[in-house]
Amino acid sequence: MNFTIRQATAFDAEAASHLVIGLAHYFLADPASAQAAPFMAGLSPSAHAERPRSSQFKHYVAEDAAGLCGVVALRDGSHVYHLFVRVDAQGRGIARALWLHAKQRSSQSTFTVNASLHAVPVYERLGFVAVAGPKRLHGVAFVPMVYAHE
Repeated sequence: MNFTIRQATAFDAEAASHLVIGLAHYFLADPASAQAAPFMAGLSPSAHAERPRSSQFKHYVAEDAAGLCGVVALRDGSHVYHLFVRVDAQGRGIARALWLHAKQRSSQSTFTVNASLHAVPVYERLGFVAVAGPKRLHGVAFVPMVYAHE
């Protein structure tokens, strides 16, 4: 599968939001619940449009022939805020490529992520290790993980 990675722009917001919200069932028990509302608000097109303009985030997208196929966002240069790949494009190295792209452009050597339970094996393959057991916040079940350069 051929894909390219580039810096995200506000023009990617609608597609990025659609991609991530389409995967919400993997990390939220009930995306429509009141408990998940603040988290879901952060996935809206307007929230996705703001991140590429914010100095707090580095945001990249992957595109293939069908359009946007993956997103990665680092917050404060060291926290993996988002790493999502379209379902039909999973298993083709896009998550790894996005992660490496973002990591190489960061000046940090240690990274954190709150990995959804579904994504823990993916992050383990990328070199992250769990630093605590599963947690739950705002309707999201996650495992805190860390990556440190050797």
